Amino acid sequence: MIYRIFYFAYTLLYPIFLLVSLPGFLIKMRRRGGRMADIWERLSLFRVPAKQEPSDVIYVHAVSVGEVFIALKWIRTLRTECDLPIVLATSTATGLQVARDAGIPNLRVLYSPVDIGWVVRRCMRRFSPRVVALIEAELWPTQARVCRRAGIPMVMLNARLSERSERRYAAVRRITAPLFSHLSALAAQNDQDAARFARIGVPPSIIRTIGSIKFDVQGGGSCKPRQEFCDILHHLAGNRPIVLAASTHPGEELLIASAARKNNAFTLIVPRHMERRAEVMRDLSAAGFSPILRSEALPLPENPDEKTCYIADTTGELREWTALADIVVIGKSFLQTEGGQNPVEAISSRRPVIVGPHMENFSDLVAQLRAVDGIVICTADELQQKIADILANPGQSVERSERAFLATELHNGATLRSLRLVQEFLHTPSAR
Repeated sequence: MIYRIFYFAYTLLYPIFLLVSLPGFLIKMRRRGGRMADIWERLSLFRVPAKQEPSDVIYVHAVSVGEVFIALKWIRTLRTECDLPIVLATSTATGLQVARDAGIPNLRVLYSPVDIGWVVRRCMRRFSPRVVALIEAELWPTQARVCRRAGIPMVMLNARLSERSERRYAAVRRITAPLFSHLSALAAQNDQDAARFARIGVPPSIIRTIGSIKFDVQGGGSCKPRQEFCDILHHLAGNRPIVLAASTHPGEELLIASAARKNNAFTLIVPRHMERRAEVMRDLSAAGFSPILRSEALPLPENPDEKTCYIADTTGELREWTALADIVVIGKSFLQTEGGQNPVEAISSRRPVIVGPHMENFSDLVAQLRAVDGIVICTADELQQKIADILANPGQSVERSERAFLATELHNGATLRSLRLVQEFLHTPSAR
C-alpha cells in the first residue's frame, strides 16, 4: 500500500521536477558539447524511422559518463561472444559522445528516455529488448514497472551500496523493497554489497556476488601508449618524472602541481569535468605556472621549463595518459569531505597510486589495498613528501604497485561473469 502511494506521488511530481530542472539541464548539455537535435530522444521522439532501428536488442542503461565507461567495457566483452544488436542509453551529453566515439559495431547509442510511462513504453516497443542491463544502482520506478509488465528481464550489473546509502534506503525499506523486487537478478561487487542489498529488501535469491567490472583488470585489456602522447610528454617533461593528477576537482590541480614542482617533477592534469578548463587554467596561471590546454591544439613551447604543465581536457583518454605516468594522484580525495575517484586505471597499469583521506566512494577497494600496503594515503600537507618518497625508492614503489595489482584478483573475470549472468535471461520466455 505504501509503495502504491509513493508511486502515485512519483508519477505526479516527476514531470513537474523535469520542467523545473529543464533550463539547468539544457545549459549543462550545451557546456558539455551536447546537440539540441538529440534532446528529443529523451521523450522517445527519434529522427531515425522505426523500421531502420534494431529490434530484439540487449538494452543497456548507463546514466553517467563513469557508468558509460563500465558499460562499454562490458559491451566489448559481449561483442566477442554475441552479435545481437545492443542499445546503450545514457543521460549526459558527455556520456553520449563517449559511447558514440567508442566505435563498437552494431551499437545504437541514444539519450535515455525520461521516466514517464508513455515515454518509456514507446522506447521499449521501439527496440523490444530481450533483457535490460542496468549499470550500478540505476533503477527507475516507471521503467521497472513497464519492463515488469512487458515481461522484460531486468539485471542490475556492478551493483554497489555504501554504508551511507544503505542507511538511507533502510529508512524507506517499505518503498525500496517493492522497487527492487522488479529485478530478475542483481550482481553485487562483493559480499559486503550483497549483504547491504539484502538488508534493504532485495530478495537474497536473486543476488550474486560477481566482483566489479570497473576493477576487473582482465576485462580491460592491455593499454598501448599512444605515440602522440609519448611525443608530447617527452618534449614537455624531458627526463623529469611525470605526476598525473587524475580526475581532479576544484583546488586539487594547484595542490598537486605545486607538490610535483617542488620535487622537480612534471605535472599532467586530467580534470574530472572538462568544462572546468578555464577555471583550472586561471588557478594555475595565478600561481605562476604556464599551463598548456590540449583542446586548444596550439604548438608546444620550444623551451618548456619547470613552470610548464599540461592539461588533458579531452574526454576518454585518462587510461592512455595513465600508462605514461610515473605517479598517479587520485582526485576528489584531498579537498572534499567525502568522495574519491576510481584508482583502477592506475592499478591496472601498475603505477604507484597516491590518494587523499577521502576515498569513501571506494572504501572497500581502498581497504583491500591498505591490507597489502598497495596504496599511499596522505593528507594535502603530506603530499609533497609522499611524492618525494616514491621517487627516491623506485624499487619499493614497483613492489607496492604489484601488490595492488594482485589485490584486485577478487574482481578479475567480473566482466565475463556479468556477461554470463545476462545470458541466462536472453532466452527466457517473455510476455513481449
